[in-house]
Amino acid sequence: MTNLIAYDYLRLILEEEFLTAYLRFINHGILHYELTNIQEICAPLLTGLEEDDRFLRYEVIGTIANYLEEE
Repeated sequence: MTNLIAYDYLRLILEEEFLTAYLRFINHGILHYELTNIQEICAPLLTGLEEDDRFLRYEVIGTIANYLEEE
């Protein structure tokens, strides 16, 4: 997955699964910053995988949930 596709994929998951956090990031003007952090954490998961893999989606959701808990 390219960086741009990964960023958009993570943004979509964040918006769909974590709407409150997504809206908070937008309102505070830090969405890009937070997505960049999430992308770094998820990089090993996203290497060479296809975005329609449902198990990848579950892994990414779990990783984002852990990231948001640490905030």
